[in-house]
Amino acid sequence: MTVFFLFLLALTVGCLTTQFWVPGADFGRGYFQLNALVVLGLLGLALAVWIFYPLAPFGHLVKLGSASMLVAVLAVFVYYGTIWREAWAASHWPAAVALVAATVAFLTAGHALVSSPTPLPHRGLLLTLNLVTSALLLGWSLMTMLLGHWYLVVPGLRFRHLVIFCQVLLGVVLARILAVTLSLVFAASVDPLVEPHPLRILVGLSGHGMFFWFRLMWGLAIPLLLAVMALTCARQRANQSATGILYVLVMGSLIGEITALYLTLITGVPV
Repeated sequence: MTVFFLFLLALTVGCLTTQFWVPGADFGRGYFQLNALVVLGLLGLALAVWIFYPLAPFGHLVKLGSASMLVAVLAVFVYYGTIWREAWAASHWPAAVALVAATVAFLTAGHALVSSPTPLPHRGLLLTLNLVTSALLLGWSLMTMLLGHWYLVVPGLRFRHLVIFCQVLLGVVLARILAVTLSLVFAASVDPLVEPHPLRILVGLSGHGMFFWFRLMWGLAIPLLLAVMALTCARQRANQSATGILYVLVMGSLIGEITALYLTLITGVPV
């Protein structure tokens, strides 16, 4: 349940980062209502896990984490209300508050839950970098797919929006790859005589290598290829092809990031 809790918060944060970049007048109330309901559902599940499961995800910063969770939920409700009234300019403020609060809760939980069973230089910085890029990949992959689907609902939308989202998604995938690479580089820099060695326990088949290589293929290699393909289709105004590709990319990202969170919690190496 710890992995599930962090996954829900990561997806919440990632989805909220996408809410500021498309004009409400073009997409209408329905699109943003759908986005707000997705975020509310994710936060509701996270709250249920936090309340009903014997989990203390925020460590000694329980007051900060609890307050951040509650502020995030309230802010998303306000965001939904502004969307209902089609107050596009005002809607950015509660969305920004929800994003900051959810990010604080996510990073607080991440640093409290990830232990250090293996030595790793700059673990805290690497953990923050990997958690942030994980959230961005999850959120932008899901919301870009929903954006592509929205072209079937409103056929007259400008393709510029889908192209920009696909460009950002490709950049996010590359940033995620860079974050994982940095973790592996610093893990490899640890004295080879140290046991348990962070790199061997992560990539070796005698450790958790089977999960790691599966995570690398489904969570990074396949999304990178699919992000390039989706961007190519969007530039050619083939939104149905792009949306189909993005469906597969979302599945790869979900599988990859859940596995990555599991590995991070078990090994202490952020991937």
